[in-house]
Amino acid sequence: KRLEEAKSYEEWLAAATKLDELQGAEAWKRDPSSSLYDSRLIQERLSEMLRLEAKADYSSIVFWLRSGLTRNLGGTGNEGLYNQTYVGTKRLIERHNEELVRMMLGICECKEEELSLQEKLDFFTESRHALGKTALLLSGGASLGMYHFGVVRALFMQGLLPRVMSGSSAGAIVLAIIGVRTSEELAELFGEGMELIRREIRLDFFAGRGNMSERLRKILSKGVLMDVENLQEVLRHDIGDLTFAEAFERTGRIINISVSPGNNFEHPRLLNYLTAPHVLVWSAASASCALPGLFESVELVAKNAKGEQVSYHISSVRWTDGSLQSDLPINRLKELFNVNYVIVSQTNPHAIPFVQHLQ
Repeated sequence: KRLEEAKSYEEWLAAATKLDELQGAEAWKRDPSSSLYDSRLIQERLSEMLRLEAKADYSSIVFWLRSGLTRNLGGTGNEGLYNQTYVGTKRLIERHNEELVRMMLGICECKEEELSLQEKLDFFTESRHALGKTALLLSGGASLGMYHFGVVRALFMQGLLPRVMSGSSAGAIVLAIIGVRTSEELAELFGEGMELIRREIRLDFFAGRGNMSERLRKILSKGVLMDVENLQEVLRHDIGDLTFAEAFERTGRIINISVSPGNNFEHPRLLNYLTAPHVLVWSAASASCALPGLFESVELVAKNAKGEQVSYHISSVRWTDGSLQSDLPINRLKELFNVNYVIVSQTNPHAIPFVQHLQ
């Protein structure tokens, strides 16, 4: 009950830790042995790290670290190691990872005569490329997609929000709102829980205009139920007129929005500061939400060299809901940004049967 009623991660963590103690999970954590991973390999690597750290031989440390900076080393990424308890996993794995972080911090802080600045830069640049990046993916889900705000807030408040993020449909709305704001602005936005979001951010994206008879006429004349103009007006209020390139320059975050073509001649696209630098973020978010039957398909709007808003495609190509063909664009993110690990926030109810076995 305390887990369900927790108002912050700190409250949840305290309750979860106590629950692990009561259920005897601490004994499982202390026992390094398990068929789920190679405990001998991890113990040997931990011992070697401690030996190298004691010698403070940073050239050897760099050489040795490069051999083991890989995801799922010795099976430590096995999901079975992370569903046995509410908090954490085997103490051996946690100690190994903590020591790994401490050694990398030691490389940062060691003196110039031990490792030159260029050697440090080369090590971290090459290691980051070899290890790959983590991305946060926000699915579609209509009004349920607003729950993404809670996921983003929890990650941000713990300093774990990935720089690479993707969103489609309702997920694109949340992504656009948080993706154009600096860390200082997000800290202010999330500082009061969700209260400031409710006060400062308009959330009436899916509100309809007119009475029932007017909506019925819209369905009969245009084949859609909602006003895309209202959606775009709310998005512009919440996001502003920033392009993908401007948002990246302002925040350092790489935001990606999926859109699907409104015809049979185009392919789904992932819009970001590389593939569509001059497209306005609110325009991409509105296109990604344009579910056929709910909203009209829309044209993408860009900002030209004079700062004027113009149609992105001369041929007036129109785009629709990004979740239809590319809800979770993992492969494209791999190609563009070396992403090899993803955190998925899934709010589509139809996905439940496919993930229930993971509980």
